[in-house]
Amino acid sequence: MDEETGLMKFAEEFTMPSAEDLKSLESWSNIAPSILKNGRTAHLAPEGLDEEAKEAYMSEQSEKDPQVERFRTLNEHAPLLGMETAWISRIAGDSQLYTKGDVTVSYAVNIVKSLRWPGAVTVAKGGKHTNIYIGYGIKRVDPSFYPTSPPVVDSEPSDPID
Repeated sequence: MDEETGLMKFAEEFTMPSAEDLKSLESWSNIAPSILKNGRTAHLAPEGLDEEAKEAYMSEQSEKDPQVERFRTLNEHAPLLGMETAWISRIAGDSQLYTKGDVTVSYAVNIVKSLRWPGAVTVAKGGKHTNIYIGYGIKRVDPSFYPTSPPVVDSEPSDPID
């Protein structure tokens, strides 16, 4: 993070790790901030509070729902109950190293899958990566929300006989 602007900047000397190095969860980290319990990435104080009340509100919110380190590695994530980790890392395809001219290449694809957010997957191959999420927006530890169906609509009432 740039200290003056607060913006994220990438290291100039960065080189993409090899497919074998990317197999480790220590090689992967978050870029986006974590989502808090309120559904946001940061706490916001209600409008109309004076500075002292705003500071007290923000410290109370930070105590109830603290923000976690933004650039932490995937092996630092809290594991799910009954599991050792919150992520799975695999390699698919041909992991053999080939020499093309003066460059060594691998045709393996790294796959990193979230166990906490079913449907969240990241794949990387040849220095490029992409993320995809196909799910319902419900964490695995959350109880699923199934709304009840509305009651049956009554048919037309019969006409009363005079």
